[in-house]
Amino acid sequence: MYRLGINANFSFALIFASLIYVRILTIVMMVPFLFGKPVPRTVRVGAAMVLTAFAYKYLVPANPPPVTEDMIVLAMLYLKEAFVGLLIGFGASLIFYGFEAAGQMIDSQRGMSIARVLIPELGSQSSIMGTFLFQLAIVVYLTIGGHQLFFNAVYGSFQVLPLFEFPKLGGGLMPLMELFMLLSAEILVICVQIAAPVIIAILIADIILGVANRIAPQINVWELGFNVKGYLGILAIFWSITLIVNQMERYTLQAGVNVDRIIELLGRGF
Repeated sequence: MYRLGINANFSFALIFASLIYVRILTIVMMVPFLFGKPVPRTVRVGAAMVLTAFAYKYLVPANPPPVTEDMIVLAMLYLKEAFVGLLIGFGASLIFYGFEAAGQMIDSQRGMSIARVLIPELGSQSSIMGTFLFQLAIVVYLTIGGHQLFFNAVYGSFQVLPLFEFPKLGGGLMPLMELFMLLSAEILVICVQIAAPVIIAILIADIILGVANRIAPQINVWELGFNVKGYLGILAIFWSITLIVNQMERYTLQAGVNVDRIIELLGRGF
């Protein structure tokens, strides 16, 4: 290539692009609102390549630094990128799985935990209400433009966490662990808040059925309760759907803030 007057460092370009690809691919595999599990793996891999090609021209330095020939160092760099992508993707997706857990709690209270939805793409079954709230949260997040904030944070992470540098020794590990503990606790808060209307409505229905059983023991309250709680749970969900969507907007936007916080703590080092 030098005979043609082209000064191209292909080894640097290949390693630089592959490092970007590892981070982005890990994020794509983790985050449900980009390309979740129902999307075939070939599509996710291709999408990660497209996002890598888009990021490469903005991230590649004008004067490429020398690339180490130590295979152990290169392997550690790839592992570092996979670890960073895993933390970012996990932090962004926790909120959405919190809404799915809330739907599973609602189905359990309705007595419909046995009813499952077969998802052929996943080869597994899921809760009816859990799947509904999970997909609704994704739609709300994309509608309010949360994915744009997420992409800004992801591409900005390459400035905070350079590809050819290892995290420095700093004070970011313990705050990072505390952040993930807070995110895990937040899932429980989401479950209680979203499922609260259904739980309250079913509690009132149980009290009324209990009183009716005392007044008229001949009524089959146990069988009647399945029908009442099943329909009442659906009515309570659609009655409070505005409140649920408002909570989804607030919590899903918080997911973007969490990603920024994770990147900031990773930039401080371990």
